[in-house]
Amino acid sequence: MKKLLFIALGVALLMVSCTPTRGLVRNPKIANNNSPEITITSIEFGDTETIVEMSFSFPAESGYWVRFNESTFLLTDKGGKYQIREVEGLKFGEKYYIPKTGRADFIVHFPPVTSKVQTVSFMEVDIDNGWEVQGIQVDRLERGR
Repeated sequence: MKKLLFIALGVALLMVSCTPTRGLVRNPKIANNNSPEITITSIEFGDTETIVEMSFSFPAESGYWVRFNESTFLLTDKGGKYQIREVEGLKFGEKYYIPKTGRADFIVHFPPVTSKVQTVSFMEVDIDNGWEVQGIQVDRLERGR
């Protein structure tokens, strides 16, 4: 019985130590945003991916839509460029019409960003009027979720 307990404890400790999250930033400060309807609500830095949670707010019942393109990337203050992998629930190039509430939330996946960056920028530059949310402060990470 003791042996089983030690094995279970060892597995639990191993699972905790292998957790992929290096840190999380909630409601980061932003230096410049050419799209005021975009709010970055959190950025989670993991060993296997970086997850950006964002919200779009438009006037209620406005009929606005958004579209994510494969050209979207994160750019770090260290010069790293990380191409978008996916947007949960959407295909690249697909129009998403904002609900009548005027708000839509998205979870966007990128490759893992190297540690020790202080700022990242969320960029979409190969189209007219692409999104540019620049200077997102990520130097004060919370550990875990």
